[in-house]
Amino acid sequence: MEGIGRAISDFAAGIFLRHFRSGTLLGADRPSLDLARDLELLRAHWAISAPVREFVQYLLAHRHEAQALLQFQRRTDDAVARGRIDARASVIARRVSGHPSLIVSEEPVRSFNTGPNQVVAWVVHMAATHAERLFAMQPKNSAYASLIEAAMAEISAVKRLDALREPLKHVTAGRRPGPNAVRDAARSRRLIYRYAIAAYTTLTGVEAGDEAALSRVLRSTLIGPLEEWRRFELAVAAGLGEALSAELGLPLRLSVLDARPGQPVLRCGRYSVFWQSGGGLYVPPALEPSELRLEAVLAAYGMAAAADRPDLVIVDDEAGSVAAIVEVKYLAGDTANARFREAAGQIVRYGRGYCGEAELPSLIRRSLIALSREVPSLIDDTADAPRAVDFGGILDGRLNSWVRERLFA
Repeated sequence: MEGIGRAISDFAAGIFLRHFRSGTLLGADRPSLDLARDLELLRAHWAISAPVREFVQYLLAHRHEAQALLQFQRRTDDAVARGRIDARASVIARRVSGHPSLIVSEEPVRSFNTGPNQVVAWVVHMAATHAERLFAMQPKNSAYASLIEAAMAEISAVKRLDALREPLKHVTAGRRPGPNAVRDAARSRRLIYRYAIAAYTTLTGVEAGDEAALSRVLRSTLIGPLEEWRRFELAVAAGLGEALSAELGLPLRLSVLDARPGQPVLRCGRYSVFWQSGGGLYVPPALEPSELRLEAVLAAYGMAAAADRPDLVIVDDEAGSVAAIVEVKYLAGDTANARFREAAGQIVRYGRGYCGEAELPSLIRRSLIALSREVPSLIDDTADAPRAVDFGGILDGRLNSWVRERLFA
């Protein structure tokens, strides 16, 4: 089970990497990236990614490791030398002011606002800023909300450290640490600066489209926090988008990073794919006799019937109708046949809310059931039944054939 879970994560991450790194998918001749939007969203995910979390957690556990250096501050005092005396400046100050005992000296002062600490402070400041923006984007009951809240709590604790109080005052979002500060931090033997540089270079790598940096951010923020069944749904959605792009010859637009309630997670040509959302076209059908009886039984206990929704819905935007329903089932203890029966029943039930009885057989035939493994074989391909595919079939490109032979038929 662990092996297939890792393979699903790799598959989804590979599609996202191809999208965010090159801006095109499968030979599409027009860019699919909105650079300003996607880069800002990737920066937001960087703020809660593994490199930043590791840096922040190390800093909290080793708060006294920040290194202060001596800096010299020029002072003018009356008959007091607080450091090395600047004789020339003292003579000039006395003659200009007429004060015979003025002394100008260079006072040694310990300061944390030094090169390496400027990198630390800048990473902390930017992580706090982008994490807040990401949290503000989250819909109610977001699967990522707890991860973001935990990251924000750690960053807030770091910002209260005494060692960072001074350098944080001098941080500006539009000005990055200078090359000398970055070099000093990279050369330092202290792990606090090594972690800071790792977080900093991950961000610059993401902005440059570096595959390793993008992979680490996406795996630890977009894919990693999800339960295995959600991860499989996301992988199937991404695979469908890639198949649509290949068959239509059009660019794919991913909106996974900033998907809002009721909005598609991807678009390609005339098709939009909704994840855990009805697509705005569902009309509850009249209840069947068994459903009416169930409703009466639940009402006697003050309960309402559970409201569920399709895993994935493909909407034809030009026609203003649902093109297909996709039910995704990750096997974790139950049998493949049991999960398949459940998915088939859901497609029929949801289909009644998307079209009339006359169009229902056609919608069911265009639909798809995706199991993580052990998918049953379709014996009668002419029947009004959905196709079925497992993760191995997805890797073999069977989503493309389903799009070509069923969705576009």
